[in-house]
Amino acid sequence: MYTKIMTHEAYMQAAIEVAKQTRTQGGTAIGAVLVSNKTGEIIASGGSSVGITHDPTSHAEVTCIRNASRMLSTDNLCDCTIYSTLEPCMMCLSAATWARIPKVYFGAYRKDVDASLFDIKGFVSDERQATRMNLREDAQMQVHGGILEAECAQLLQGYHDHIEAA
Repeated sequence: MYTKIMTHEAYMQAAIEVAKQTRTQGGTAIGAVLVSNKTGEIIASGGSSVGITHDPTSHAEVTCIRNASRMLSTDNLCDCTIYSTLEPCMMCLSAATWARIPKVYFGAYRKDVDASLFDIKGFVSDERQATRMNLREDAQMQVHGGILEAECAQLLQGYHDHIEAA
């Protein structure tokens, strides 16, 4: 899976594949990949395994960041970009900030999926919140959504019904 890809859509497609694999393992169909800005290679991935691990911090982005940090033996991922199939929650956006990840791209917006996936009510925009995030390198985080939006939202269709049945 660790091959060089070049487009935002291709990276998001890789995150979608992680989400699909996570769903087959019993997790929520949310996936993330971390890309080296220097080589263009996917260096880590992660899926949402909250329900599997009973760890409320096991979101796809956090799992991906943990995997990358462990593999690279560093907590400074300033030369990386993260792609997630769903607009990150505030915990995941903060984790990206603490890891000094300067760019976050996501697929589906909060408005595209069941509201029970988020614990923040009302309109919140990661694209706006990112302007307030401090990367400790005197740099501003950039967050952009809507990459393969419909395909990413489709992954979570029926999420609430699935949780109710469990």
